Amino acid sequence: MNTFKLDIITPTSIKSYDDVDYLRIPSLDGLTGIKAKHAPAIIALDIGEIKININGQEHYFSTSGGFSDIKPEGVQLLLETIEKQSSLDENRAKTALKRAKDRFNDKSMDLTRADKALKRAQNRLNLLKKNN
Repeated sequence: MNTFKLDIITPTSIKSYDDVDYLRIPSLDGLTGIKAKHAPAIIALDIGEIKININGQEHYFSTSGGFSDIKPEGVQLLLETIEKQSSLDENRAKTALKRAKDRFNDKSMDLTRADKALKRAQNRLNLLKKNN
């Protein structure tokens, strides 16, 4: 069997995918690829792009981070948020990017929070540039 089951769990939903051929996740150390029968691991995830291959089709998602629980029989992603590429709003992402950049000029703002907001907005815009 060259496929595995993927469960994506957020605070508001659970989505399952059967027959996943390949999964690419944004770990804190860079992109990590997962195929069936992967060695067990728990990996912290960063803001970035998730790529899921199912039956030769690529599906892209944006995430703000979380954890992955990888086992030979399947993977669980425990995520703060996930957004499907097709549901992203370019105007909203551009507005968020501008707002995040403006926060860096405001001395009263938390720069760590502003940096994360900037990365989330940039990630959404990068994902929107990919072909659907």
